Amino acid sequence: AIETVFPGKRSFLLSRSTFVGSGKYSGHWLGDNTASWDQLKWSIPGILEFGLFGIPYVGADICGFFENTTEELCRRWMQVGAFYPFSRNHNTELCSPQDPAYFGADSMLVASSIHYLNIRYTLLPYLYTLFYKAHTQGDTVARPLMHEFYSDEATWDVDKQFLWGPALLITPVMDPGVEVIQAYIPDAAWYDYETGARISFRKQSAELYLPADKMGLHLRGGHVVPTQRPNTTTVTSRRNALGLIVALDDNGTAVGELFWDDGESTGE
Repeated sequence: AIETVFPGKRSFLLSRSTFVGSGKYSGHWLGDNTASWDQLKWSIPGILEFGLFGIPYVGADICGFFENTTEELCRRWMQVGAFYPFSRNHNTELCSPQDPAYFGADSMLVASSIHYLNIRYTLLPYLYTLFYKAHTQGDTVARPLMHEFYSDEATWDVDKQFLWGPALLITPVMDPGVEVIQAYIPDAAWYDYETGARISFRKQSAELYLPADKMGLHLRGGHVVPTQRPNTTTVTSRRNALGLIVALDDNGTAVGELFWDDGESTGE
């Protein structure tokens, strides 16, 4: 039906009911979850599993669908939700609103949400390239650490962190009242995304200080990540200048890829 109404254009289909092969046509959201810390934690393995199922465009209802969220839970959820492949804050009309602005225009939740959503939009060219590779080669977009560091057994059961492609390590905070967490840092050169500083530890569990408005984002050395200056929509963002972030590996080298087109035609 969508192809009939919009000939030659890509469709947007999102379903809670998917099956083998659905990923060729549709994205998926993980269903009616609950505004709880436990459900926040379960969203990570859920997203990683659907990547394995061939449905890379997937996400959970940010801040929870049922029950009333809290400012802290929603803030931590908005931080990591900015890096769900499909990113949507969504809840039932029977519960309190949870748009970040509901908690006050000057709230830390609003500031933190803006900050990390702007990072998402800055990295859209990289994310777009990952989806192109998923479409043409079956790659994962959000992927577990073991996909990149499979010989390191310590990565095999990591389900509270994940990667965007090979280059971006995402480490959220998923417990209340917590500002210091234990995170696994695989064996590579890593740089703090926000400061550009190279971190000194690798192939070990490390303490990360992540205050209320911060989550862990690290770039892997050896990769060139395409970026763009963000705007309020993907359409307007695509009109802005592109850029590159070059993160050197131990040998002082880096490589990267970019796929770019008009963003809407099927190319047929």
